[in-house]
Amino acid sequence: MKCRSLLPLAIFTLLLGCNASSPDEKLNDSLPDLSLEQILPKVEANPYCTPDMDSELLIGLGIRLMNEDEVLYGAGRTLLASKEIKMARSCLIMAAPHDTGSLCILGGIVGTRQNDYAKSEAFNYIAYAARKNESCAEAALYSIYNAGKLDHPPNKKLAMGWLERAARHGDQDSQQDMVRRASEQDNFPLAYAWARILDDAQTIEAVQRKMSPQQLAEGERYHTRLLSQLTPQKDIEQALRKDLIALGTGDLYYSYPEVFAGMSPAQRHAFVAQLVDMQDVYPKFHTRGQLMIYALISRLVQSTGPAVDLWQDPALHALLVDDDLEVEDAVAKAKIILAKRKR
Repeated sequence: MKCRSLLPLAIFTLLLGCNASSPDEKLNDSLPDLSLEQILPKVEANPYCTPDMDSELLIGLGIRLMNEDEVLYGAGRTLLASKEIKMARSCLIMAAPHDTGSLCILGGIVGTRQNDYAKSEAFNYIAYAARKNESCAEAALYSIYNAGKLDHPPNKKLAMGWLERAARHGDQDSQQDMVRRASEQDNFPLAYAWARILDDAQTIEAVQRKMSPQQLAEGERYHTRLLSQLTPQKDIEQALRKDLIALGTGDLYYSYPEVFAGMSPAQRHAFVAQLVDMQDVYPKFHTRGQLMIYALISRLVQSTGPAVDLWQDPALHALLVDDDLEVEDAVAKAKIILAKRKR
């Protein structure tokens, strides 16, 4: 097939290139082909994480420990690894063999603490996850090659390749960057196509004003092609739900491990999944404190099995929506309410 001359951004919009290998394969070939055994250091159990824990709990605890580091030392402190960060790193390393998404997080916390960890460690985590089509890692590679980080020089061609790939795999920030970068290059058909993917009416209108009828037709063709290349929305939503369940699990286990007493990993997953799904059903149920209160009261009402629907109980519902109550105060009031009902 004879190669056509294409604008730089458009090259990466086409999945089939001029050679036998696809752009995605070429991007993978640009990365070190390392095994998990080669990139993961040996770690030991810490006060929160042990190797026998499942990846959902390990990732949740790793993120919770990262949050604790930020609370204690501030978001700006990144050069040195606190004990919380060191424990978070261990938790995430334990999770990595079963969930490559943990490597994205690892790459971030290790790469910003270069007084304690080698830049190559961070890059290898990100590279491995990117080869497994983790959009967070693909977006990280765009940042690395665009600016020149982790001892890798700037490479605009590679940067744009990884940006487009992250966008195709559902990373919304990358999709927005595709609109911006395409517009900067006056590639309005491509900018229009990505704006359509984002369903951003304001941006679509702004780009349309700069387009000729021929460019608009080309933009529609780009959009049609992109639709066949994107990660399905249901897969993106499932991945987000999975992340929310892990976050909720880690948060609860860190602060109130008794919530999960007597539960198997499957029961624990179902319990937290139900709480996460309830947040979609009840718009007022959205804060971290509410999730804690709900879980603790739910276990008071029913010690085993799925979470009960407290929103249907007026007295307990009132505790959930009272912003002035701390978690412990709300649970104490719930105990009084439940004790009176048993008399």
